[in-house]
Amino acid sequence: MPGGRVIVVGGADHPARSEEEPMKRGTGAGPAAAVLAVLAVLAVLVTACAGSGTATGSGGSAGASGSAAAQGSPSVLPVLRVMPLGDSITAGYASSSDAGYRGPFAELVAGRGGYVVDLVGSRHNGAVPDPDNEGHTGFTVDQIAAGIDGWLAAAEPDVVLLHIGINDLNRGTDREHTADRTSALIDRILADRPGVTVLVMGLIPTTPTVLDAVADHNATLSRAVEAKRAAGAKVRYTAAPALTPEELPDRLHPSDGGYRRLAETFDRALAAAVAEGLATPVAGTGDRAR
Repeated sequence: MPGGRVIVVGGADHPARSEEEPMKRGTGAGPAAAVLAVLAVLAVLVTACAGSGTATGSGGSAGASGSAAAQGSPSVLPVLRVMPLGDSITAGYASSSDAGYRGPFAELVAGRGGYVVDLVGSRHNGAVPDPDNEGHTGFTVDQIAAGIDGWLAAAEPDVVLLHIGINDLNRGTDREHTADRTSALIDRILADRPGVTVLVMGLIPTTPTVLDAVADHNATLSRAVEAKRAAGAKVRYTAAPALTPEELPDRLHPSDGGYRRLAETFDRALAAAVAEGLATPVAGTGDRAR
């Protein structure tokens, strides 16, 4: 943010008054008149200095305020506390930064301006400025559900970015009901944290080992989320991008390019939620504002 320094100089404008003529004219009055004349000059000087000092002091305050505003410090933007919630993809497994989509997501949101996103969670991994998250490598839906109450109570998020379920499908853990368990998890989040917004991303549709299972899961989950939305719940579903084989190199986890596409998807979902008034940034609620 371009900085600037504002200097306001103020002073009372007191035109000089000659006291010599009265003194000359009053020589006949004696020493007392001379003393009175000197005192009059001193009174003028004191008045001028006092006026100048007051105005300068006022200008100095204005200058300081102007400088702080111009340099934008400290930030007064409202804050949105966002919890990335899920498994190893949320944790950022196999990404070069160990942060997955979270790094580019934060950059994209910052580029929009208007508010600040503070990522929150009990885990703190990744070579990024804000590494907080709730990504748990290897976790299934039930394992996330087992810890969600405490995580929400500790982090107090305004928004939850939810991406979970691929481990259930990949391991064959009651595949047919994975979407139902995810739907129940969403209900629990909404109940635990009244007012929270849940942005749900479906599973990556091109995951090669479970293509059909992912398609069925996404269809069921999107219908469940839509039903909650119709009932007034602050929850939205967004489809995950169809990553290419190059973007899904181990057939399960994205590459850096794939993670960026996930980040773009969540960024659009969050921007839409804010524009809709579903998620509202709040002044002074981020970790950095406390």
